[in-house]
Amino acid sequence: MQLQVARINANGLEQIAAALGQYHKLGRDHFTPAMLSAWATAAEDHFNNGNGCHFEIRSFDTNSGSPVEVTITTEGYDVEDVNDLV
Repeated sequence: MQLQVARINANGLEQIAAALGQYHKLGRDHFTPAMLSAWATAAEDHFNNGNGCHFEIRSFDTNSGSPVEVTITTEGYDVEDVNDLV
């Protein structure tokens, strides 16, 4: 059985950084490349579980105090077909 998995690309990392800059109370400059990669992994995991390519900034981390769901556009990730070995 073929599965599709997402891999966040440079455009996607920029989308993540921009969203964190806009919505996260710590601002864009707080996040290191390794931290951005962790947010990217969350978005990839959602895609890989069939839930779209997105991540959530929790309410206590946002400027507004409300959770923010950020969807990565299709330009922000590459899709790879893999074989399911189950």
